[in-house]
Amino acid sequence: MTETPQTSLGDRRLLLSGAVNFRDLGGYLTTDSRSVRKGLVFRSDHLSRLTTKDQQILQALQFKVVCDLRTVREQQRAPDLLPLDGAIRLLSLPVQVKGFDPATVMDRLKAGDDAWLSMDFFIELYKRFLDHFGPVWGEVLTLIASPQNLPLVFHCTGGKDRTGICAALLLMTLGVNEESVIMDHDYSNTCNDERLQSIYAEFAALGISPEKAAPYLQAPIEPLTAMFDHLKKTYGTIEDYLLTKAKLDRTTLRALQTGLLQ
Repeated sequence: MTETPQTSLGDRRLLLSGAVNFRDLGGYLTTDSRSVRKGLVFRSDHLSRLTTKDQQILQALQFKVVCDLRTVREQQRAPDLLPLDGAIRLLSLPVQVKGFDPATVMDRLKAGDDAWLSMDFFIELYKRFLDHFGPVWGEVLTLIASPQNLPLVFHCTGGKDRTGICAALLLMTLGVNEESVIMDHDYSNTCNDERLQSIYAEFAALGISPEKAAPYLQAPIEPLTAMFDHLKKTYGTIEDYLLTKAKLDRTTLRALQTGLLQ
């Protein structure tokens, strides 16, 4: 995949001290030769490490809404640090499948429970996220469709899995092709690389190799492409999925395209 000026990581990454994977979803070209407007919708890793300067940057950019896709326990352990003036609205939209909470991963690994660390597990996890959390994705997209909520950022912990699915659904809705969506997904590996080194070390101390840890710590494309296939086989088009599972209506879909495309 080759980068163009519209899709380069340097152009879209918001350099914050406390969030390494905070980036603009604008700039991607669509299949009908339009482009996604910049400065309106962002994706990120968790915001519990934001510095005062980071908060000032978000204030200066006039962010309106933060959608937190982490589980309740993740949010409780590491609450988002947003400006205290209340100008940015924080919405809790937990995405958690039964039997898997990222907040308890290290406890499970310390107890010797690492059999789930496999590519197959995460492929199935992405499918479950798609099947069971349509209303959450629909709520985020509905918020994005209203200009008064923008700029908006949605995030999970690493900003790659739950956030990656939400970003993929939005970009696909706008007509961005799968190759560009996959490129956007892969950018998480670059953004998270430095911060992941210490986590790989924690896994290694538990006897878990980098190869075994990678499906969880990295943003491999296999789960995402499997999700694309699952969506097509199970629901049809992205529009079919959003109208049925995400409970959106055509008016909202048109508003997304009108508001975010140029």
